[in-house]
Amino acid sequence: MNKNITDKYLSIIKNYYPDISPEDIILFQDGYDHDVFLVNKNQAFRFPRTKNHGKKDRIENVFLSVYAPTSPISVQEMVGHVDLKTGMEYQMYNFIPGVQLTKKIAKTLSEQELVKIAVDMGKFLVTLHSFPITQARSMHMDELDPTLYWKYFEDLYIDIKTVIFPLLSKEEQQWAEKLVNNYIYATKDNPYEVKVTHHDLLAEHILIDESTHALNGVIDFSLRIADPARDFEYFDRYGSLFLDTIYSHYLSRDKYFDRRRKFYAGHVPVINLYESIVRKDTKMTEKYLAELKEYIAQTNT
Repeated sequence: MNKNITDKYLSIIKNYYPDISPEDIILFQDGYDHDVFLVNKNQAFRFPRTKNHGKKDRIENVFLSVYAPTSPISVQEMVGHVDLKTGMEYQMYNFIPGVQLTKKIAKTLSEQELVKIAVDMGKFLVTLHSFPITQARSMHMDELDPTLYWKYFEDLYIDIKTVIFPLLSKEEQQWAEKLVNNYIYATKDNPYEVKVTHHDLLAEHILIDESTHALNGVIDFSLRIADPARDFEYFDRYGSLFLDTIYSHYLSRDKYFDRRRKFYAGHVPVINLYESIVRKDTKMTEKYLAELKEYIAQTNT
């Protein structure tokens, strides 16, 4: 456990658990936004790393207090607090147990188990994407403009291609060009209807029960009023049956929904590689380069 991080927050945790020992505390630092402590395997404390993350946390707390009772699966019901001594903001919530639905874990599941997870995920997305937009706006939730979002990616990929293309073959470069161009074509003149989205629905935020292999919960909402297709960005990793099953238990989709989904799906390994290079993280660059090449090979077949 990182002693510096633990010492920074331990006094706050001890306000609730005066006799807690280090052995009963687990520190999670996987994400970029928060330091999370799990106490006694059931109570979580989440501390934002910046003031901006703290502001987002307050919006998330309000949203989840309204949405959680309607969700067909478990989500984090967070309560915000401020430490009176330090002025430090933090959240507390009951920990949702489970293992992340990685591709490796998904391969160990039966077809029936994956279908059941997909059905439940489809139901979850129906309720999430049906959340009233006016209510979300009253919470000051971030909102993306569907008439301009394509321009953001057009500009971003100018820089991305400069950074990652030297590491890709000609065919892989063509794949990346086609990926973003198809997205621009699908969205520039065809604005989509925005919905309240999780906006970071990757494997690490999808939890399944270790014993029953059922969907146990969805965590770490980034929350944006945006393109609902964004919440489907990782589902193709679990196979076509998984994706088709979610679609069959979801709301109606517009004409370009799946084309946008394919862009967001391909953008995940692209942006991971790009950001690792910018951070000069050699180890993660090697990892994400291999993942991108694998994903391109799979989608080009």
